[in-house]
Amino acid sequence: MKSTAPESLTEKNRSFSDAFIKVIWTLFLVFLVITAITLFRPVEWRIEGIIVFDQLSLLMSTVLTLFCGIVLSYSSRYLAGHAKLSRFFINCVLFTMAGFLMVTADHILLFTAGWLGMGLCMAELIGGYTHVLEGAASRKNARKYFLLSTSLLAGGFGLLAVQANTWSISAIINAIGDESTSHLTVYIAVLLLIVAAFIQSALFPFQRWLMSSMTAPTPASALMHAGFVNAGAILLTRTAPLLFITDLLWVLVLAGGIGALVGKFSKFVQANIKQKLACSTTAQMGFMLLQCGLGFFSAAITHLILHGFYKAYLFLSSGSSVSQETPYATEEQHWSGWQLPVTIVSGLAGGVLFAYTTGKGLQLNSGLFLTLVIVLTVIHGTQDLLKQTGLSAGAKLLMLPIVIVPALLGYALIFNGISSLLSGMPMAEIPLPIASDQVIIGILYLATFITIELKLYRKSRRLYVHLLNISQPKSNTILQ
Repeated sequence: MKSTAPESLTEKNRSFSDAFIKVIWTLFLVFLVITAITLFRPVEWRIEGIIVFDQLSLLMSTVLTLFCGIVLSYSSRYLAGHAKLSRFFINCVLFTMAGFLMVTADHILLFTAGWLGMGLCMAELIGGYTHVLEGAASRKNARKYFLLSTSLLAGGFGLLAVQANTWSISAIINAIGDESTSHLTVYIAVLLLIVAAFIQSALFPFQRWLMSSMTAPTPASALMHAGFVNAGAILLTRTAPLLFITDLLWVLVLAGGIGALVGKFSKFVQANIKQKLACSTTAQMGFMLLQCGLGFFSAAITHLILHGFYKAYLFLSSGSSVSQETPYATEEQHWSGWQLPVTIVSGLAGGVLFAYTTGKGLQLNSGLFLTLVIVLTVIHGTQDLLKQTGLSAGAKLLMLPIVIVPALLGYALIFNGISSLLSGMPMAEIPLPIASDQVIIGILYLATFITIELKLYRKSRRLYVHLLNISQPKSNTILQ
């Protein structure tokens, strides 16, 4: 429920919010123009060891201000008349400024301050505006996780600073990269950074803070799922050379892949739209970190941005879609004999189109995994379209290329554009040789796909209960 405010205060809040909205949208336009220019003329402005404006920081600043502008514009109507509207706007703007500090920082203390600032602002957005008791519990729970991730981040950076004898992130990377062998301290430090990224991205087994954040107002949830959880991928992209030096990319492959599968399965046992979206986010974050582990950091950033748009839209429109339903209460679909070969051919054709438009999967390296995911995604989408009962067989066959081809070409265009923009970043895209960890995750993905499509997971009550338990919010944060 919204808390009402006197008419004079409401008018003051409206003027206050309008001013913030104009500033944020102006900043977005400025960053958008500068980022567009860097597509043709890469730039790097820096205050040595303090701040750096490169393609990554400019791109993420553009995305941050865009999402903040969308959320604030929506909130000015959604929270109109709320007594804490001004406070909500201030927290959103502070969150954006903290994110801006993080993506532009080249100093350990500034990066850590931005990371911590984002966490504290998000904790306030989660529990400071609705449902007093549950909100306070959600805020406290989220703050614990965010303080833990900040501690791990600070510890990892601190060890690296001692090893390299510098506080500059870029200088640390250069110093450690010049060493012939990596010290044990570096391995420990990078592992701490990886775990910090896992916590911030709500990756299994750290997903419970996200599941317990349902007390957040809808626009705050949109900002959280579209922006906050992406911080882990930004950290890993910024420190990508250290992951290659320490040869710890396999950790991202296994943990990201397993996290994606856990999130995917957990989604099926949820009974309301916001919990489904939360599980979907953990799955998407797992896949994004998996992309980092495959050596495709530019692909992870592309995924980050597209997922942000998609999830922001879903949350901001969730008010018209909120429903309670029994997870197993779905109608059985009957297949015609011609649909299976059409589905397989469509998936393979989609994979070929993706490979030739992005260059991924044309060689025997980790790019094959991305192509495999595209094939499975196209197969799943084809099945959904073929199961539409309102279309004739001919209409379904006609719709397949009309839907699939533009979607893949659009993704390829965005992917290639972002890859070009980030081409000057160190280690932005280095395909890895096929390794056992990739094979394991690939087999698990195929097995999961078959399990989901054949609905085999419904046959195990034990699996259902386990997935439900690990995806439940803390009891004191559940809305009564």
